Amino acid sequence: MSWVDLVTTFNLFTSISWILAGIVSAVISTLFLKKNPKKRLNQLFSAGFISWSLSLLFNGLNFAVAYSSLIAADIFRDLCVVTGVFSSLLLFVATIGIYFGAERLNWIIYLVFGAFGIAVSIVGLLNDWVTTDGLGGFKTTDNLLGKTFTQIIPAVFVIAGAIFLVLTYFSLENQLAKKRIGYFIIGFSTIILGLLMFLVDSLVNTSPYIFPSLAIVTWVTGPILVLVGFYVKVDASNEVTTHTIGKAETKTLDPKQNYNIERPS
Repeated sequence: MSWVDLVTTFNLFTSISWILAGIVSAVISTLFLKKNPKKRLNQLFSAGFISWSLSLLFNGLNFAVAYSSLIAADIFRDLCVVTGVFSSLLLFVATIGIYFGAERLNWIIYLVFGAFGIAVSIVGLLNDWVTTDGLGGFKTTDNLLGKTFTQIIPAVFVIAGAIFLVLTYFSLENQLAKKRIGYFIIGFSTIILGLLMFLVDSLVNTSPYIFPSLAIVTWVTGPILVLVGFYVKVDASNEVTTHTIGKAETKTLDPKQNYNIERPS
């Protein structure tokens, strides 16, 4: 008897949809780096969304292998948790770079967030696991500690990143730059909407396919919208905006002077 004969319809749907979403998101993620691989913010956005796509992919694989090995399923689930946590942190650091300036990002910031990500991941994966769903299939489950560290904390960082983007938007005068940040905001908000879909799904008694399907759509749409923002051309020949402690300061560039100011491009 084949795996397809053993798997429940919902697990088959879940596995295929998450894996496809992860593949599509991974392709989109590489385009951030391809746009300008030397820019630090491009690197951060690309790394963040690659981690995001791996999280989707690993979660799909966890349902695919659960029928053969629950241990293997738990390993893929752990990888899903780790990549999901680091995705939210990388995207948050990218928004810090946008608001305060990429030149403010240094190895101390990366080290602090890296250590924090490892700590959150360890607590999360120790309190999140794969189990039978009582209907002949499998599901992921957790306790309050697991839910806090695998879902709530990453969601908080994505929301915080969206807030930094909103603050950046209202501090800008250049309309094209505002348009770019606007796409970033909508993209982040779409990802947040997907997170809320699973919350609604746990509270509303309806088809188990509806809200997970909508969540997956938003989680693929979000990176696409941010990528669209990257392709909005902003003329940097006249002025740039730098941010210091939440305040915007506009400087006119001297064409004879060399400025090392970075932004996503």
